[in-house]
Amino acid sequence: MICYYDKIDAPIGPVYLAATQEGLVYCGTPCETADRLLDWVEKHLPGYTCQQGTNEFLALAKEQLLAYFAGQSKELSVPLHLIGTPFQRSVWQALATIPYGETRTYGEIAKQVGRPKGPRAIGQANHRNPVSFFVP
Repeated sequence: MICYYDKIDAPIGPVYLAATQEGLVYCGTPCETADRLLDWVEKHLPGYTCQQGTNEFLALAKEQLLAYFAGQSKELSVPLHLIGTPFQRSVWQALATIPYGETRTYGEIAKQVGRPKGPRAIGQANHRNPVSFFVP
């Protein structure tokens, strides 16, 4: 199994992306490097070989991010292959329902995922989000 990776040169700096045959798995922030991406893939996707290149999901993610940064689009809708615990994935799925330009508190998200006393856990799940541009 192959995980492809590449980068775009965004106005905020280089952004590294990775995708499997199931969807986008990683979208780093500009302070991250190719080495960090490769370490993340090794840790979270055992059995995958990571190589620079592209697939349909990576190409679509690059296209959408470039349009987003150019102010031509507000939609980032690449199929995702979310890698995390069931709780983390439920938090990320809840975050993905927030419309562009709106915000929610960690307390509101905690209630949405059925953990009303867990805002700190929501914050930790958000911190571990590997596709932060696509699930803000």
